[in-house]
Amino acid sequence: MSTKLHPALKMTYTEKIERAAHKRAVLLDFLASGEVFTTVALAAELLQLSEQTVQPMLKRLVAEQILRVDTKAVPFSKLKLYGITVHGLALTESADPKCNEFRVGRTKPGFLGHHLDCQIVRIVMQRNGWTNWVPDKLLRGENSKRLNTIPDGLATMPDGRRVAVEIELNIKSKPRMTDMVAGHIHQMVQGHYSKVYFFTPHLAALKRVFKSVKAIKMDGVFVKISEYHRSRFILMDIRMLKNTDSNLGNPVSNAIIDLSL
Repeated sequence: MSTKLHPALKMTYTEKIERAAHKRAVLLDFLASGEVFTTVALAAELLQLSEQTVQPMLKRLVAEQILRVDTKAVPFSKLKLYGITVHGLALTESADPKCNEFRVGRTKPGFLGHHLDCQIVRIVMQRNGWTNWVPDKLLRGENSKRLNTIPDGLATMPDGRRVAVEIELNIKSKPRMTDMVAGHIHQMVQGHYSKVYFFTPHLAALKRVFKSVKAIKMDGVFVKISEYHRSRFILMDIRMLKNTDSNLGNPVSNAIIDLSL
């Protein structure tokens, strides 16, 4: 039987206080960047702690009115959503001024899976060196005047390239996919970002629809999609980022995913 102590047990009292403050700051920075709310499981994944360790921290933040909790966001489910308050935003120096507070009862259950999967992708991307993530909620504000096609997020790769991220839980029809591809190509030509990463649980179906798009309309003229255009779109299976037994909001795996393509 191993006699090695967990690193946390070797810490001094001061070191434990500093570690707890750092974890707390990481969570608040995440929520105040535009994510607004998350689950216990994803907070644990973000902080790389157990759910048992994260739950008391979340309860303390709720007691301090920095977070609030929605226990009825999903009917007939025990899932709880923890979101940042106005007070929490005010205390978070890095808070994006466009980030809204979390309002109990305002989250649509049908939207929840998409929101949490976006967070899964963000957490894994950040663990692989991606930075400067901007969620779609913020892009629909200030950037809506510049971006006609709003991605689910924008991020910066380790080499400095800006990329768009799309989470496709439901595969679009060919006409809708054509419009999306055209919008992204137009915005890449304008220099807003250099590539688009699609994450989906239905990779084969997404590839078929994407392959069926042969031409797009650019400035009123139909243009055939070249192999160069296609190479700007990276299609990936989101299940690579999640445990095989994951349900809504369960932790992602610790596998290192190559996102440097």
